[in-house]
Amino acid sequence: MCGICGIIGRRADQETVDRMVAAMHHRGPDDRGTSLHPGVAVGMTRLAIQDLGPGGHQPMAAPEKDVWIVYNGEMYNAPEQRAHLEQLGYSFRSTSDTEVILTLYRHYGSSCVQRIRGIFAFAVVDLRENPGEPVVFLARDPLGVKPLLFARTSEGAVFASELKSMVASGIVPPEINPRALAALFRHGAVFQPDTMINGVFSIPPAHFVRVQGEKVAVERYWRLGVDRVQGLRQADYGDQVAAMDAALRETVKAQMIGDVPVGAFLSGGVDSATLTALMAAEAGARVKTFSVGFQPELAIIDETELSGEFAAHLGTDHTRIEITPEQIRNDIDRIVDGIDQPSIDGLNTYFVSKAAGADVKVALSGTGADDLFMGYPWHARMLRHHADAPNFLDAFAECNGRFHQTFDPGDIGHLIHPLLARRRPMGKGVTYAAIDELHGADPIARMTALTLRGYTNNQLLRDIDAMSMAHSLEVRVPYLDPHVIDVGLSLPQDAILARGAPLNPMKDSYQESGIKRILIDVARPLLPKGFDDVPKRGFAMPLGIWLNGPLKDLVLDVLRPERVAKTGVMHPGTMTHLPQLFDQNRPMFGWRLWLMMITQIWAERMGVEPAG
Repeated sequence: MCGICGIIGRRADQETVDRMVAAMHHRGPDDRGTSLHPGVAVGMTRLAIQDLGPGGHQPMAAPEKDVWIVYNGEMYNAPEQRAHLEQLGYSFRSTSDTEVILTLYRHYGSSCVQRIRGIFAFAVVDLRENPGEPVVFLARDPLGVKPLLFARTSEGAVFASELKSMVASGIVPPEINPRALAALFRHGAVFQPDTMINGVFSIPPAHFVRVQGEKVAVERYWRLGVDRVQGLRQADYGDQVAAMDAALRETVKAQMIGDVPVGAFLSGGVDSATLTALMAAEAGARVKTFSVGFQPELAIIDETELSGEFAAHLGTDHTRIEITPEQIRNDIDRIVDGIDQPSIDGLNTYFVSKAAGADVKVALSGTGADDLFMGYPWHARMLRHHADAPNFLDAFAECNGRFHQTFDPGDIGHLIHPLLARRRPMGKGVTYAAIDELHGADPIARMTALTLRGYTNNQLLRDIDAMSMAHSLEVRVPYLDPHVIDVGLSLPQDAILARGAPLNPMKDSYQESGIKRILIDVARPLLPKGFDDVPKRGFAMPLGIWLNGPLKDLVLDVLRPERVAKTGVMHPGTMTHLPQLFDQNRPMFGWRLWLMMITQIWAERMGVEPAG
């Protein structure tokens, strides 16, 4: 797991790439390296997970020195692909998965991505076709777990794992993208391919980019699909449970690869507890687990009693972290730096990663189970709408977004600095139809795809990567392995949601609500008796309580009209009405204040150019 970066064009020099690498030191404190080629410079900072010695150093070159790679990620099927390449006559100098991907590219070219099972973002410099004008090949994993940003400027192209690195190049000016800012305030996250910096784009998941000189070609290599596991939809339910159980067991085993200990995030929910149980069975030893909780007066939203029960049942080496408002105050600058671009989420991941990163380099997370198995409250609401009006799905995309928006569209115009909006029109914003990848599928499969390509990719995965790597921790997400997703999208609807369920997941127990039916039945022999006789509890941060209490002075200071005016991102006039928000216990008001506050701090620390 690393941070990677590069420059293509006349600014491809040592000083520039060194600045870019230095901006991502937190992503890989174990090693760093750069290499220069005609018109191309690449760099990386390394978190050593496989082949901890010099054999895994990057940039890595093929023996002929005509193909080079910088790579961020983890390849779970590296042993199998290494054996395959050895049968083809290749030999290896290291045990690193980096060398496996480099060799796969050397043999298969762009189709190498079809043979990689893992989370990845990598760049290959290929000198074979024209040493004077190399091909630069950039690729990102199918679900977008690992980030890869790209920009074209008058001075050439730039790519990196983080916005901080892009701006550190000096080639990309820190100008705000108003369309991304509007999406941030409406949805709580920036929707890819946009980023908060104008002209910088996120390479989409499951895509690769081929750059040679002024030529840039983008191609998609994978997409979601239904019924890839033939016959599973028509199978007996017991066989469906067995298939999902086998897929999860095999995936957890594959994702425990590495030369360092692997821990787990263990909340009070079924998702992470199931993964931890499978890890414990595979490891044959005590797994290190971590959870976050709060002070006793906030026990009503604290899940750590349940996570402690799971830990005791599974025999893990468990650590509970208590988040306090003072910790947020003390760490606020590092929190904002870690997130890399503003988001409404990620605070819990920041603190659990901070604790885990002190003990392990790798942790497995239960992220993705709600996304794949209809676990979110808005899933139930959308299904009820569909039941009442079958044509509802024709307007499905935009409705999906409205179920979890942060600010109302009418409020956003009052939040954004008028000069910023005038200088660059905000446009139409997010279009969910663009990610409606399974348009013709059944409602549950279609909702799953929209969630994976929307909320999961743009908020959950982006925040997890940024906040974990801020603490030099690699987080893996077994539920979002394409093999597991293929099984999930090959199931009938009543395997995901029990037929006749009342769809009240936040009030009824798992047994009563019927959500995540197949996962509950996979977990049944693994977890304590009665684990499914409780309602689903989403993790909640008490931001409203804290920002209207011990952190109120911090909010008022950060969002002072004169301070906001200096960055030119938000409307200073709107900030004059800020105290009124503290007196109105509006839904989401704490999260709205949090988002506004970190957006302002982020703009200051990124050095964004004022709108005026």
